[in-house]
Amino acid sequence: GTDLEATLTASCKANVSRQGAVAVLPKTLEAFLKAVTADTVTLSLVNGKSLKVEAGATTTIEGFEAKEFPDVPGVRGKPVVVTGLSNGLKQISYAMAKDDNRPVLAGVYFHSNGGNLVLAASDGLRLAETKVKAKGRVEATIVPAKAAQLVEKLMPGKVAIHRVKETAPDKRPTISFVGDGLVLTVMAIQGTFPNYEQVIPKNGSPLTVDGKALQNALNTVSITLPDNNAVRLRAGRGKLIVSTKHEEKGETEAKVPAKGKAMIAFDIRFLKDVLTKVTGPVTLRTKGAQSPGVVKQNGTIHVIMPIFVEG
Repeated sequence: GTDLEATLTASCKANVSRQGAVAVLPKTLEAFLKAVTADTVTLSLVNGKSLKVEAGATTTIEGFEAKEFPDVPGVRGKPVVVTGLSNGLKQISYAMAKDDNRPVLAGVYFHSNGGNLVLAASDGLRLAETKVKAKGRVEATIVPAKAAQLVEKLMPGKVAIHRVKETAPDKRPTISFVGDGLVLTVMAIQGTFPNYEQVIPKNGSPLTVDGKALQNALNTVSITLPDNNAVRLRAGRGKLIVSTKHEEKGETEAKVPAKGKAMIAFDIRFLKDVLTKVTGPVTLRTKGAQSPGVVKQNGTIHVIMPIFVEG
């Protein structure tokens, strides 16, 4: 299947008595196969542009000649074998930009560092970075969000990455992911990913709190969430006060046992996203109300920009 930006190819074992090809829309075929209970399926080409499907029941799906389907790109380039790519993407893909206002942020930045493949995502207000093991080097590439999500969902095992730098000046590099019986080929995003490493604070005062307790506190104070989604964290003397304030609904606060000091505010949605990626005790490091907050756990770095609140 293809949308001209990404092409996904799958294969399965079959007893082929006669070769053939046809292109069909997937919805009817998928619905039919879900409805039947047969263990095997027989596919037959009808008049060069229809597909007969027999699986206990029988249906014929109108399609079009295979030659009208866009060319399916082959896998090219030297493979780089990556372990844990799906899990790595699960840790950081939440931070990708959700729109195309800044195209270079609408995906995941891949680049090599030693024996690791570094994955980074940012929408300009938050950042996430992690590393996965790789045999070989991947030239710096921005992988579109859709492709990153497909790899995350469909390729949980080892993945071979093939990157090809096109020679024509008007063509973007292509990158292929091969794993779990699938081949996904996409065009990389053109442009330069921001130098994000310079915005990651190198140190800061630690605030340690149980992640689940903090999640519960955030859910409680959401009752009076202000229009700008700001939640304030004030910590000291063994406790963390989590609060929101609304001009009409008033102020709501919850207290959580904590170790350390802090005085900072974040977008509550961004803080909740980070908490879904960590387990157990969470250590948030801050360098003041106007500097980013950083959470590091299991080799992944999460950075959230602060929000200014009055009072």
